Amino acid sequence: MTTRPADPGRLLCVGGAPGAGKTTVGALVAGGRRAALVDLDSVSTPLVEAVAAGLGVAADLDAPRFAALRDARYACLAAVLADCLRAGVDAVAVAPFTREAADGSAWRSWGLGLGARSVTTCWLDVDPATAAARTAARAAARDLAKGAPAPPPAPPVDRAGLDLVLDTAAEVPGGLAARILSSWPGR
Repeated sequence: MTTRPADPGRLLCVGGAPGAGKTTVGALVAGGRRAALVDLDSVSTPLVEAVAAGLGVAADLDAPRFAALRDARYACLAAVLADCLRAGVDAVAVAPFTREAADGSAWRSWGLGLGARSVTTCWLDVDPATAAARTAARAAARDLAKGAPAPPPAPPVDRAGLDLVLDTAAEVPGGLAARILSSWPGR
């Protein structure tokens, strides 16, 4: 029995600063669409923490010794997304995407290069005080390793080149997810 290959899945990329609510909103959208949720932290953090433990240091991804891991982490994310898309499964990719959000067309090309039928890009804005409160509340090892630094400068974001730019202070996560779902093309 032969089966025809699945039509490629659609990709939604959700980016933003730490504490923007990417995982919370992404999970709501994935559940609403019955899509795969592929979170950068889920696919790579356990490996990063194991490497850090082996070195006897904290898993601070912003530390210079871990700078090379950024590309490897995104390669892990891309591989899992490509598998989902090739199987015909819609996917929600959750990651900071700070480099990618600086150029909306390049970000979209990255997703299309993974085999997506279509790519929708979404950036979640968050004010520094809210981001700091959220990261402190989740108490993740990757955040605790940093201590309490000053908020990083806002990354450059190609607001005109992205499909959605949403302010997480303006709506609750369910409202943000509903807005994203209404903008993300369906099957």
